[in-house]
Amino acid sequence: MRSTSLFRLSVAMLSIAGAASSFAETAEPTLPSPVRVADIEEARQVLSGWLAPGYFPSTVVSRPGATFLRLHFSSVYLPEGAWVELANASGEVVDQFDANDVASGSGEDGYYAKSVEGDATTVTVRHDGSNTGRAFALVVDRVDVGFAPITGFAVIGADQRERPACVLATDATMYRRSQAVARVYGSGYVATAWRVGAENRMLTNHHVIGNQQNPADFEFWFGYEHAACGGSDATTQGTKVRGGQRLVGDAGRDFQLFTLNDAEFSSGKVARYGYLGLDVTPLAVGQPVYIPQHGGGRPKQIARTDDSQRACSIASIAGNMRRYTCDTEGGSSGSPVIDRQSHRARVLHNSAIAGSNQGNAIEVIWPTIRPYFANGQVPSGSN
Repeated sequence: MRSTSLFRLSVAMLSIAGAASSFAETAEPTLPSPVRVADIEEARQVLSGWLAPGYFPSTVVSRPGATFLRLHFSSVYLPEGAWVELANASGEVVDQFDANDVASGSGEDGYYAKSVEGDATTVTVRHDGSNTGRAFALVVDRVDVGFAPITGFAVIGADQRERPACVLATDATMYRRSQAVARVYGSGYVATAWRVGAENRMLTNHHVIGNQQNPADFEFWFGYEHAACGGSDATTQGTKVRGGQRLVGDAGRDFQLFTLNDAEFSSGKVARYGYLGLDVTPLAVGQPVYIPQHGGGRPKQIARTDDSQRACSIASIAGNMRRYTCDTEGGSSGSPVIDRQSHRARVLHNSAIAGSNQGNAIEVIWPTIRPYFANGQVPSGSN
């Protein structure tokens, strides 16, 4: 029998940053501000008993009015041949896991399942019939309860960000490269991260996932975007993936390199979204760039023009920081700032300064993350 029993973690607050597109050269940078999309509620819901032929025990976790629920299990005890399914109100199975998944994907105090959209989640224990009479036990000790969708966040000047479906019509390469960008959710907060290189590597800000936080407690949602350029708010289903482990990070340059869950990455489920390459050469003022992002935790948008309707670009250089005229907002922290010519990431967005946006240049991050890439070679992007 394989079982896993786990304990509680104190919720860590993520700081997610962003601001608007108009550029002004002044004083101190705006500190990252949190974008919260869920409350974390304590719970004590137990599902336990003994397995029997044709018997598939279940329980419903509900929070009326919630936009999504994400369950945290403090204890999971399952015999071999048994697994747990999580389904939404329509009966669609959104997540499933067994004891092996729990063992490989747990944080310090338990196991976070993937989020389920809506205000109710049905938890069912399934089995293959080979374990009659064997005991099982699940304990849900907290529930992330989603708020209503975030809307109405203002940017300075006009918001020039576009839906990916609109970008696809005029720039297929920009659209494809933007697919490597994922929405981050963890501990009630949202941000942005992206896959870099062909290996299992992800990059975001250190203020999103710090050195004391476990990526396994986070969820990464690829392909979360509007299905059409306009006329409908329907979104694509996308793919949710658990985090894996930290590799290397630095608070000063505000980056964290980490992996996705090995089993989920190896399954190939994120391969279709591709990956970004890096450009570690010096970046010049005036270089056109674009930023795929999940501002406010909403479906992906791409910032590629400024208020003058020209391509947004690098506006100035200040030490390790590169400042640019592309729109962002809270929740955009961790987004890649991508060169419009090479379509490789040049900057890791992290904050705002007096109406402009800024981030650390990839060229100053690369020396630290280089050992984590095959043969120390700068990764190129997928086609």
